[in-house]
Amino acid sequence: MSQDNAYLLGHADQEMERLKLQAACLEGLTRRLIRECGIEAGMVVADFGSGAGDVAMLVAETVGEGGKVIGVDAEPRAVARARAQAAGLSQVTFEVGSDSDLARLGPFDAVICRCVLVHQPDPAATLRRFAAAVRRGGVVACMEPAVHVDSITLPEVELIRAFGDSISKFMRAALPSPDIAGRIIPCFIDAGLPAPKVLWEAIVPSLDLRLLQLGVLTYQTFLPLMQRFGAVDPRVGDPATLYDRLLDAAVAARAQSVLMPYASAWARLADPGTPPFASASEA
Repeated sequence: MSQDNAYLLGHADQEMERLKLQAACLEGLTRRLIRECGIEAGMVVADFGSGAGDVAMLVAETVGEGGKVIGVDAEPRAVARARAQAAGLSQVTFEVGSDSDLARLGPFDAVICRCVLVHQPDPAATLRRFAAAVRRGGVVACMEPAVHVDSITLPEVELIRAFGDSISKFMRAALPSPDIAGRIIPCFIDAGLPAPKVLWEAIVPSLDLRLLQLGVLTYQTFLPLMQRFGAVDPRVGDPATLYDRLLDAAVAARAQSVLMPYASAWARLADPGTPPFASASEA
């Protein structure tokens, strides 16, 4: 992220563990974005806002030993963790830096990010800096949570609703761009990029208890900030017993949830003279 825009949630051990679990839960969506956006073997790719390096390592699988991936993050602790996690992958390196450093580290065949624009007060400016680091014909790709969209549980379960609403209320109040997923196309255009292709996907948890674990860990990690923002619904109760109570409530109601969706968007840098509303496939 930009050096002047600190990551809201910090980099304490619990938040780093939450991010690792989130990466595992979002792996399928992330792999699809990597495939669909056109990243392929031999490319040189930057993963911006790389954190512990999970996206960078997925990209490394695709570019192979003949390619190169540079993960960039402003937090030295996250970069140190990423380097340890990626030890042995010769095509992956990590740098401490901001989006302004990408042009110096490039040029790249693609720049990709996940859950980054939602933290930016000016996402179009961030995309412009991505584009400045990409070769003509290269790719800019991102995946962002639709924080402005409620998750759905049927039948409605009071505890699940109170839990989800508390997190959503906090994120909508605290994040600089909570609705960026819903305006990702004009954001690309404002950045001078072609209109992107966009996938809009939501996970239905079924029996994947990692997603429940992620939700509870997210609540517990966010709790001090949620209290500060007045976002905690008292019906949620004791966070220490929340996992068991949520699981029991969902099983008892035979409830099915559709989680907050993600927008995956990508565009290829246009040749001079391409109309601004050309599709990514035309650019």
